[in-house]
Amino acid sequence: MEGKSRLTLAAVGAAFVVMLTVLVLGACTAQPAASPAAKQAEKQAPAQVAAPKFVGSETCRACHAKQYDSWRNTIHTSMVRPIAKGDLKNAKADLTLPGAPKADQYDWVYAIGGWYKEERYAYRNAKGDVVTGEFEYNKPRKQFVLRKDKEGNPEALDWINSCGGCHSTGLNVETRKFNELNIGCEACHGPGSEHAKDSSKTKIVVDKSSEACGQCHIRGSDTSGKYGFPVTYQLGKPDTLLKDFKPIPMTDAASVFPDQKNSNRHRQQFLDWGRSGHAKANVTCVACHDPHQGALNERKADLRAKGNDLCAKCHEKQSRDQAAHAGHALDKATCASCHLPKLIGSGSVSTHTFEAIAPAKTLQYGEKMANSCNTCHKDKNAEWADQQYKRIFKK
Repeated sequence: MEGKSRLTLAAVGAAFVVMLTVLVLGACTAQPAASPAAKQAEKQAPAQVAAPKFVGSETCRACHAKQYDSWRNTIHTSMVRPIAKGDLKNAKADLTLPGAPKADQYDWVYAIGGWYKEERYAYRNAKGDVVTGEFEYNKPRKQFVLRKDKEGNPEALDWINSCGGCHSTGLNVETRKFNELNIGCEACHGPGSEHAKDSSKTKIVVDKSSEACGQCHIRGSDTSGKYGFPVTYQLGKPDTLLKDFKPIPMTDAASVFPDQKNSNRHRQQFLDWGRSGHAKANVTCVACHDPHQGALNERKADLRAKGNDLCAKCHEKQSRDQAAHAGHALDKATCASCHLPKLIGSGSVSTHTFEAIAPAKTLQYGEKMANSCNTCHKDKNAEWADQQYKRIFKK
């Protein structure tokens, strides 16, 4: 009996030890109860939202058919066109001219431009990278030139790093892949996946600043020197355009006229505009240009009004009596003839400082400095133009 009692006590003791161990372990692993404040904070914490993605311009068409159809007819949609080895039919140039590329010469990928100034041609090299090659067609002069690098070799620019940011939409410079060839809706409005789900305007960027256009209408390189476009620019945040991007200096004689103010190369409209009275008055690009409007066969189809009517929206007094203002009747010259002279790209692109460049500048800086007057009066010299200018404007 005594032995039995000892066994019972031992069993009870062992059971107690096991129970105590379970309670201790449970206390160590159990999660503490959340306080009321913690529960409230948990309710108020914002849910993690996935970054919007690029969905392509075709997606925008479903709701914005009018803008889409108009945009489809602009050069923005057709600046880059696919070509292939043995097939150059999408080139705009006359390929029978001397110095033209041959259809079987390279593993061709893209024809670029050619609508009114130059056309370039990109191909896939032995490494599989797309490069913009040495052939350049000058449309105004109807001739080919062969571009060379600093070492004198045929030029071969990395197309993604040099051109891809502005000739495609949704480029990821790390993966070297893009969502859409050419300038699609999301190039100006940002990735649209969330907007496609919810049509609220808060879900898409509507950026009317000149910086939105300036992300491509600018020349220079990012601070790393690797890319020819502003990699870190964010739509709707104008201050980010030049944060990590270095525009060409005004002392760059290859891109700026000797007055170090007016551009003599294309793709610099934003730089010109920044030195204009329009910039000081905050008259942005979209005040004159409609980014949804255009035509493949009409250069000025994107303007919000025709001829002097556009300028008259702000400059009514000058437009009302043009002869008194400029010394020329309307049928002889327009506002653009003097203030937007086509001095770039062999006479195919206008400067955008809106300066009526006086012949005196040509006399001051030499023949490399063009002026507005001799753009029309090509048969006269700068001395003659200067005399006429002083007679008309009494200065």
